[in-house]
Amino acid sequence: MPIVVIDPGHGNFDLGTHNEFCEEKVLALNTALFVKAELVKKGYRVIMTRSRDEFVPLKKRAQIANDMKSQVLLSIHYNAAHNKEAQGIEVFYPKTGKSWKLKRSKMLAQTILRKMLANTGAFSRGIKDGNLCVIRETNMPAVLIECGFITNPEECKKMIHPDYQKLLARSIADGLEEYFKL
Repeated sequence: MPIVVIDPGHGNFDLGTHNEFCEEKVLALNTALFVKAELVKKGYRVIMTRSRDEFVPLKKRAQIANDMKSQVLLSIHYNAAHNKEAQGIEVFYPKTGKSWKLKRSKMLAQTILRKMLANTGAFSRGIKDGNLCVIRETNMPAVLIECGFITNPEECKKMIHPDYQKLLARSIADGLEEYFKL
């Protein structure tokens, strides 16, 4: 079975976006652990860039995926915006790199976003290319998933519940499985 590296964003002193109800570093880790559980059930070998509240530099996260010779890297994040009405899920794939990696990363972004939207009913912010270190510096297809906006009060209410995080995780795992079947 393929090796998948899951990268929960932020950690330790790097809270990510946050409000009085939650911190991105906590939501990202919880969701990533649920994704790991889903993938392990499906028979995948999963490696985490962090499994607890610790800081791991961005280049080291990519290096872990490269050293483990994983087939895919999934970086899990939650979003923020000045506009409190901003909402939805978006998935980033690398902007630069080898053409086969860009093509596969884009395909991975599409299958994951499609499953997440179908299962959650969330607003689609689409897939986007991005010059983000953790997906740019890997040797394999990689995506960075923004699971929703902590700064949107309605979305935040949903996202702090483990059941919603598990739904996101199942959706990500199903999207990954669909990608591997293509």
